[in-house]
Amino acid sequence: MFGAWAVIDLALGKYGYKADVEITPTTVKKDVTGKGSASKDEVEAGVRRILSLPADFTFRTDDESDAVAIGLSYLVREKIIKPEEGE
Repeated sequence: MFGAWAVIDLALGKYGYKADVEITPTTVKKDVTGKGSASKDEVEAGVRRILSLPADFTFRTDDESDAVAIGLSYLVREKIIKPEEGE
């Protein structure tokens, strides 16, 4: 997930913003899958489920799906969306 944070920081910095929220990998996993010990595949599946992505959609890298998971976790933390149920 560190690589995804780097991408998010870079993108925000480009537009003059700074990420001042720190979300642990365990929190991201729990918010997206309902399980804090989820694997990368489970995180990607959680992202797909939350966003209702089509079956033929593929992320180019794990960093892409991690970045989306972090964004979704942020939305959960801000109470914009609800976390996945689980563990």
